[in-house]
Amino acid sequence: MNVRSKIFAPLETPRLHLRSFGADDKDALVAQLKDPLISKQLAFVPHPYDASHAEAWIKDCARNPPGKIVGCRFAIERREDGSFIGGLGLMPRERAFELGYWLDRRCWRQGYATEAVGAALAFGLSVLAMQRIVAFVFMRNSASARVLARLGFTYRGLEDSTTQSDASRKVLRYEFVRPE
Repeated sequence: MNVRSKIFAPLETPRLHLRSFGADDKDALVAQLKDPLISKQLAFVPHPYDASHAEAWIKDCARNPPGKIVGCRFAIERREDGSFIGGLGLMPRERAFELGYWLDRRCWRQGYATEAVGAALAFGLSVLAMQRIVAFVFMRNSASARVLARLGFTYRGLEDSTTQSDASRKVLRYEFVRPE
């Protein structure tokens, strides 16, 4: 089901606007994902990240609007000034959806991650009827582990990373199951 044309609208929170990625996001996307403090926490981001990666990402997002089969991806924008400050996605994975996100380093420790992930979680559960959402956090990313715990995710154990480039790194597995 492609929900974009019928019921998808950008998500609003008190401080954020979660919307589709657009061509205007390219430069900020490249700057954020070139930052090694951000990219080392993301398993599926090419290194080094460049404009061609950003263009391909934006085109792929446009080709695959939110839906039950493809999940959803959002650009995170600060409402007060319209700044693009990160991205977030809920993507299909083994009978669940996998949550992934990043924020511009200048926006860390301000509650934006909890706010954005909370809004996307509500959207995934209510609009896309997701039943189970998983998230994997590299062991040294305690801030993301706290965000997930705050939002009701349950720690499920330690696993090996699923990416070839990070095969030697361990990840913490978190899970959120839709309340009945």
